[in-house]
Amino acid sequence: MGDHPSSICNRSDTGRYIRDLHSKRVLTVLQDAEDPVLTAGEVGDQLDCSSEAARQYLHELRERGDVKSKNVGARAVVWWADGNS
Repeated sequence: MGDHPSSICNRSDTGRYIRDLHSKRVLTVLQDAEDPVLTAGEVGDQLDCSSEAARQYLHELRERGDVKSKNVGARAVVWWADGNS
């Protein structure tokens, strides 16, 4: 993470994330991925933000029906774009 020019998860002066992540960018990461599923950490890596920030947007996208997820372990969740959206 850092001051990457395409970073979508910026922090305020107090260290809190400013919510300027665009859902379309998260969907694009999922749609363009070589793997059929990604973890929130992998999405965050692609977007230069934390896995928690990516996870929050993935949950919002799931609620809208744009992405799907599956628990694959004790704490592991994988995500993919819903091709019907």
